[in-house]
Amino acid sequence: MRQKTWVALFFIVAGLIIAFVLSLAFQSLFAALRVTDSEILGERVTLTRVLGLLIAALATVGCAMWPKTKDFVGHVIDELYKVNWPSWEETKINTAVVIVTSVISAIILGAFDISFGWASTWLGEHL
Repeated sequence: MRQKTWVALFFIVAGLIIAFVLSLAFQSLFAALRVTDSEILGERVTLTRVLGLLIAALATVGCAMWPKTKDFVGHVIDELYKVNWPSWEETKINTAVVIVTSVISAIILGAFDISFGWASTWLGEHL
């Protein structure tokens, strides 16, 4: 895909995420202030969702039109094309190493936790 397509896709996805988060924030704010969240076009389209979507759309369009932001996202995409991504085999091996290391660390930390718990209980009862 061309860089402009990726930049546009980034701003669309970011705008949707911002709209979702803002609608939840407005729902919480309305609930805290005991303001009724009125329905606009049925129960799925409420005032909080419209407010979240409107503010997110304004923020997204503003950021997309601002040259510094657009250039920054474009440079990030250019750098991502330069990344040497691992192969599927390397990814599977590295994932297995992380899982095994995590399990071993959990066992060691669990043993320390049980030991120190037992020792502190014993000391609390005998001192």
